[in-house]
Amino acid sequence: MHSSGASPHYDIAIVGGGISGVYTGYRLLSADLSASPQLKAWAGSTGKLKVGLFEGSERIGGRILSAQPPGMPHVTCELGGMRYMSSQPLIRGLVENELKITSRKQVVIDDKNLAYLRGHHLSIAQLCDPNALPYNLLDEEKAWIGPKNTAASLMSWSIAKLLPQVNSLTGTALHQYLQTAEIDGTPLYQHGFWNLLARGMSFEAYSLARAAVGYDCLGVNGNAVDLILEFFDFTPDVEYFLMDGGYETVPWGLQNRYTDAGGELKTGTWLSRFEAATLDDGTTGACLHFRDGTSVTARAVVLAMPKRSLQLLQTDGPVLGPQAPAHVGELINAVQGFPFDKLFIVYPEPWWEKLGLSAGRSLTDLPIRQCYYWAVEGKQQGADPKNTNSTLMAYSDMTGAEFWGGLREMPLGPNDARTGGLRAGRHRTAAVGEARKLFARQAVPFQAARAATTHSDSRLRHNWDSHKAPHAMVVEMHRQLKLMHNVQDIPDPIDAAYMDWTDDPFGGGVHLWNSGHKSWEVLDRMTQPVADFPCYVCGEAYSTNQTWAEGALQTAECILQKRFRLAAPGWVKP
Repeated sequence: MHSSGASPHYDIAIVGGGISGVYTGYRLLSADLSASPQLKAWAGSTGKLKVGLFEGSERIGGRILSAQPPGMPHVTCELGGMRYMSSQPLIRGLVENELKITSRKQVVIDDKNLAYLRGHHLSIAQLCDPNALPYNLLDEEKAWIGPKNTAASLMSWSIAKLLPQVNSLTGTALHQYLQTAEIDGTPLYQHGFWNLLARGMSFEAYSLARAAVGYDCLGVNGNAVDLILEFFDFTPDVEYFLMDGGYETVPWGLQNRYTDAGGELKTGTWLSRFEAATLDDGTTGACLHFRDGTSVTARAVVLAMPKRSLQLLQTDGPVLGPQAPAHVGELINAVQGFPFDKLFIVYPEPWWEKLGLSAGRSLTDLPIRQCYYWAVEGKQQGADPKNTNSTLMAYSDMTGAEFWGGLREMPLGPNDARTGGLRAGRHRTAAVGEARKLFARQAVPFQAARAATTHSDSRLRHNWDSHKAPHAMVVEMHRQLKLMHNVQDIPDPIDAAYMDWTDDPFGGGVHLWNSGHKSWEVLDRMTQPVADFPCYVCGEAYSTNQTWAEGALQTAECILQKRFRLAAPGWVKP
């Protein structure tokens, strides 16, 4: 155990500048401490906590990464998290009531859009027509699909045959039922989701449903409780929202409020390890050691980090060291990260509009998987209507992400600022000398990129320029888009950006619970893995709202309310 012999540098040190980390910092410095005797005592006569936030990269935002393409000054693209739902009280309240960020509804489903499956060109509307689908379905599967039940709902149909009650339950009642449900005498949480699906549907139906859902990871053999919730816990009236200035305006807004309240922020500061420290008052705190050789002490440490980031820390101290309780490793390994990537491609005109496509997503079983018709510059408020620069988004996971990974650049060096110099271990290939080149065709003069006029413009453009897609990747996406849309005569793309969230220190774009774990209990235990040591963990990975920023805030609030005894934030509305 380290002995500091002096007052700690911080009351609370937060490691990780994603949304859960900067949110935790802001909440600690803006909350009324009277409900928390511990925090009130730490704040002392000043009434203010001393909080430090340490981020390894040079940016705040984590897996939220907004970017602005050249020549499209009124368009923001989302290379990471992109939206929230009307049913998510924490993030919605934060955006709309506290930060007051302007948002707009996102169109996702449009029956006119395309479904290109097994080489057949269909419309989204035809996902409700069993006779149009190029799959060898069983008679009962064909009978299920109809005007009220799309092919994507086949997974829900299969589960409901085993657990009929799920059709009549929502919200807390559904959660409680699934936590206690059993199949063949085995608790539901011990079952793999795919194993259960296989009991009620053919592999053809499974393949169709997985393609129609759009996300391969939602059909994996993860924890049946949590994946069933993904399909049954959303009512038809749920709406999706995008931030007008980009999702990154949320962590930016939190960052500004955090520093304005006196919080210290250090970027480019990578944590190597941490250990227990005896503070000057005889209590146990933590000593944090960083890669640059510096160290700080704190009364408590909050690790706002996903699974892979935790695994990259040195195995030292009472939480990660050899002396740590055996259950800590079990908690950390209760989830699995899944590959996710996004690829935005810019064209000089919206050629898809000639096909009657303008918004929402089209689906395919090609590696691009989901194609969103994102934006046309000239149609944005305040934009030059003559500017026809337009962008599409390809959104894929698992096998799709693996495909695009094969067209990436060579691995980055040990000093790379974006990922810390580490990869998740997958092979990368590239044509040396061509990796940064895009198509030779350029936008016409009035479409040329404007100089950044604001700090946010500068950050958005930097994010785009820092994530340029390799030439080979753009060529392949262009080819797949033509195949998917059954067109050949479309203009060459003029720019593209790409991000693979499998890279370290992220280890995946989203996380899902492994079977065999009671996620609702692991969540609670993971917020303080070792009961008598002041180390707390938050983030999307160990939440029961995985795949969403809501999960990151959920676990942060578990720490703030249960561990530190703060009151719930006032901006959350029923």
